[in-house]
Amino acid sequence: MITAVIASILVGSLIWLDRAFVFQSMISRPVVLSPLLGIILGNVQAGLLVGASLELLWLNAPPVGAYLPNDETFSAIVATPAAVLACSSMSEMSAVGLALVLSVPFSLLGRALDMHLRTINQELLQDGMVNVEKKIVFIMKKALARSYLYALISIGASVALLSAAVHMVSSVLPGFLLSALSYVPLISIIIGLAGLTSKDLPGWPRAGVFVLGMAVVLMLTWII
Repeated sequence: MITAVIASILVGSLIWLDRAFVFQSMISRPVVLSPLLGIILGNVQAGLLVGASLELLWLNAPPVGAYLPNDETFSAIVATPAAVLACSSMSEMSAVGLALVLSVPFSLLGRALDMHLRTINQELLQDGMVNVEKKIVFIMKKALARSYLYALISIGASVALLSAAVHMVSSVLPGFLLSALSYVPLISIIIGLAGLTSKDLPGWPRAGVFVLGMAVVLMLTWII
């Protein structure tokens, strides 16, 4: 399992570059990325649950213009191996829910890493540089290599931290909390869809949509 986790970190760090630094083929979207990591980790279903939940949770926060949203790709790379590891000690839905809850703060780390790399890579093109056309290929290669190295270190440390946290927490969580965590993927999807449908509404209608969404969650919880 350790080998699979290491492989997921290597692949995930490479795919993270697709978000802003190279290719931009949309393979870095959680709904695509997490199932791919799930294949590497031997649990495609957990990867699908993580990917769909994170994809819809941040559906209403695309990177437009100068706005840089929290990094859902970073969260997906960190959450997927943690969810697969947690499946060994709890149900799959609870494991995914726990990984989702604990991985949300890492979206801030991913955003900070993205901003830092953009800043330091810009410094490679110095003012007054001569023969820029001849040096641009080398500069691009250096920027990509540095970006991958930074991503690899950050993602590797984050996966180790989150996996250790999941391992320590999963064995002491009470039954009612495990049951509540099993609904987190569903709630994430509802929050994302509600945010998308209510983004152009004023305050009170938006609050109404939120209340309606929570009522649906409670009804589904009661039925299930």
